[in-house]
Formats: sequence, C-alpha cells, structure tokens
Amino acid sequence: MVISYKKCLNCGSPDVEKIIYSSPSVGALKEQEDSPQYHCNTCGQKWTAKEALDAAYNEIIGLRTSAGGFFGGYCEVTVDFQDRTLVWKHSLENELIEKQLSQSNLSLFISDLKMVDLLNWKRRYDDPDVLDGTQWEVEIIYKKCNKRKNGSNMFPAEWDDFCTSIRTISGKKFQ
Repeated sequence: MVISYKKCLNCGSPDVEKIIYSSPSVGALKEQEDSPQYHCNTCGQKWTAKEALDAAYNEIIGLRTSAGGFFGGYCEVTVDFQDRTLVWKHSLENELIEKQLSQSNLSLFISDLKMVDLLNWKRRYDDPDVLDGTQWEVEIIYKKCNKRKNGSNMFPAEWDDFCTSIRTISGKKFQ
C-alpha cells in the first residue's frame, strides 16, 4: 500500500487537489511546511502529508510477521493494536511469550513502523540466485483486508531497523 495523500481524510472522496503555494520567502518557508498541502473539493477539508501518513497508520489494527529458514526455524510475532497484546513464538523452541503492551510502547512501535516506511515497502523482494536461506513475511492487518509484504533472501533497506523494532517491543530475538 502506498500512502494515499489524495483521498480525503474526512469524507474519503478522491476529488482532491494539491495546494500550490507561491514561492515563499525564507521566513515563510517553514510556515508553509506546516500549512495544508491537500484540499478536498467535495467537503472542503484541508490536510498535510503528515496528517495523511498518520491516518494511514491509524487504520492498522494489527501486524503479524515471521522470518527464518529451514535449518534455523521460524520466528513469528503477532501484535494486536486494539487489544495491545503481543505473541512471540519460535518453530524450534517450546517457548511462547504473550505480553500486554502499554499504550506508550505501542505508540513507539507505530512510530518505528512509520520510520521504516513499512506501508511503502514493495509487495515482494526476491533474490533469484539463492535457493535456500531466509524467508520473511509481514502481514499488515486492517478491518476489511490485510496486506502482505514478503521476500526470499532479499529485504527492504529498512529491514534491520524493522527487526530491531520487533526485538524492542517483544523483548525477544527476531531473525
């Protein structure tokens, strides 16, 4: 999912225009960054790119991710944003961790997802020259439908930071 800046945050209309400002002075440039960047022709709502980004991540109700390989097993982590619960498990270990998350920990995790630009990752990453190795998947859970991003021996540039975020929120090793 690429973040849709041109969908009204208020009414959902696609009848949106980008607001074009005239060339600002140096002093007005900072003020312009905080000014609305989009306008809905249907309801008149105005919003910034940051507000659209926040709205896109606020639609997520959960996340399920797994990573691993044949010989090392797979680690799977599920985070339920609504119940603020986390489940960590590993296919080769008899350990299952379930934990309740504080709202602040969940908010930090969502901020991390924004930083790694999760919603703009490609759907598939593959290295065709490697036959075995590491496979991974991230399932972004929404109320109506889920989106999957996955790969085999190839990763988004932000993968290591994503794994660090999973380790931080779970308290357990991920990949």
